[in-house]
Amino acid sequence: MPGSPAREPTTVRHAAGELLGEWGRAASGAGYPFVIVDPDGRPVGTVGLWLRELALGRATLGYWVVGSARGRGAAGIALRAVAAWALKDLRIPRLELYVEPWNTASVRTAERAGFQREGLLRGWQEVGSERRDMYMYSLLDGDPPPRAQA
Repeated sequence: MPGSPAREPTTVRHAAGELLGEWGRAASGAGYPFVIVDPDGRPVGTVGLWLRELALGRATLGYWVVGSARGRGAAGIALRAVAAWALKDLRIPRLELYVEPWNTASVRTAERAGFQREGLLRGWQEVGSERRDMYMYSLLDGDPPPRAQA
């Protein structure tokens, strides 16, 4: 969920519980959780847009996909859709997301969706009982569109 690798659900059932917990954010205007579904309509993950820093002109995105559905492009499609909505319709000037450096699949997802890596934030976030580094990515309305996937 929003920048919290420690909370990444491992099953769809676990994800449903996490997502229900996030609905309070939508009700309060703090953010929007969305379910990612496969072509058969089965839930396989989530993508969220979190508005905690909207007054500063930025919002944060987070995403995950259950292990059995990874590698099929679902997270990237969902990330691009929510990012486009946030930039064009909600007119949020800057979108950010954070990825742990070891998570190469998430790095590829962010970069394929057009996000640009800005740097490494050392000890940025507490995950469990330890501080973890995070890559910071951003996407601005004027950034070039993502490259077509081969």
